[in-house]
Amino acid sequence: MREKFIGTYDDDVYWQRVDRSQAWLGETDEEQHAAQLKLRGATVGIAGCGGIGGAVAVRLARLGVLNLKVADPDAFDWTNINRQLGATRHTVGRNKAQVVAELAHDLAGDVTVEVFEEGITPENAEEFVAGCDVVLDQMDFYLIRARYALHRAFRKDPRPLCVLSAWCVGWGTSVYKYTHDSEPIEERYGLPEDAELTPEVIKELMEKFVPKAWRFPSVEVIEDWLINKRKVPLFAGTPPIAEAHAVQRTALVLTGLEREPYATVLPPSPMSFFYDGSTLEAELIDTSTGKRVDT
Repeated sequence: MREKFIGTYDDDVYWQRVDRSQAWLGETDEEQHAAQLKLRGATVGIAGCGGIGGAVAVRLARLGVLNLKVADPDAFDWTNINRQLGATRHTVGRNKAQVVAELAHDLAGDVTVEVFEEGITPENAEEFVAGCDVVLDQMDFYLIRARYALHRAFRKDPRPLCVLSAWCVGWGTSVYKYTHDSEPIEERYGLPEDAELTPEVIKELMEKFVPKAWRFPSVEVIEDWLINKRKVPLFAGTPPIAEAHAVQRTALVLTGLEREPYATVLPPSPMSFFYDGSTLEAELIDTSTGKRVDT
């Protein structure tokens, strides 16, 4: 039996706890209330509960999303403490999805969280996506097979509006959106799902995650971490940047506010939004050409 934390809803408590977000959800009290109802009734799946995914799950719970699915096969270790919500000396060795589910549920007790401790697999991807309105792909860099399975399940299910992914890139983030009509991730990656993680394949993966080169350190330094150390190097101050973009974009999509005049639409893949906190640069990049797109 899959573990599920069942939320207990209290209408008075709910509207108190989400009150301060309301002004940003519409021009009138009625518009604001209607937008919050969309968040309350939504289900969001977060695949990957590490530095970005775990924080996104808890932030969405704070935002008033009452139904979450979380998936991650990994356990917290000491290297996670520099950046991952839920990673503490008390949770080292515990499953990430389990810990994040507890955190999201414990905030107000009204959020229901379904836990996929085995992570995303070809066998359970459709079950994970079923019932979701938005899916977040925040899985480990190296998981090609699981990522493809998640996206295939999304394209097969008409309910989810999109898959969103926000990634740490040095001091900033890259953000991607996949829709039912956009370029599929298999086409963008151009790699078989059972590709051996050779140095060449890892270099290709890095190029897919990073739409633009960072200022420092050198590419060779990062490749050494990814290829020889088999670790994704992550600066502790960067995941909150990616989390913010992922949560805000999810909220805009769920409330129907990702449109003019409320917000600029994030174009789907092969487009990517890129922000560099060290240079204060933000731009849309066509990843098929590597060129900036003016808006």
